[in-house]
Amino acid sequence: MSFRTKLTLRINRSIAWRVDELLAELRGDVAGLRHQIDEVADQLRHRGAQLDDLSRRLDEVQRESSWSANELARLAPQAAAFEARLEQRARPVVLTGGLEDLPEARLLVDVVREEHARVRARLSLVSAYEERLRRLEQRPAPVAAP
Repeated sequence: MSFRTKLTLRINRSIAWRVDELLAELRGDVAGLRHQIDEVADQLRHRGAQLDDLSRRLDEVQRESSWSANELARLAPQAAAFEARLEQRARPVVLTGGLEDLPEARLLVDVVREEHARVRARLSLVSAYEERLRRLEQRPAPVAAP
């Protein structure tokens, strides 16, 4: 075999060896990139599931909020009417009757006080519920860690 042929074969082997090395490195890089792409795709799927869950929960909160606003709008006139009646009864009444009317008047005052206590209890429940809704609406939606 001639020197030129030997040299050509040796150069070809060196080039082939170097190309094989570079291809092996590229294959490793491609495999690493594929792994990273798979991880990102998994994270995106997870985030999509989280978004779906948050959307579902938000729909539930909106339905509850709408129902609560409707109930509050329905109860507000009743509470106002109770307040008006209680205010009318809270004013001192000049008794024109005799002592025989006093027990009935006391009974009436007790009934009014009881009704007033019930109205205050209801209003405090409505107020607490509104406060809870306000805090829920102001709280940021929880986001689970990836």
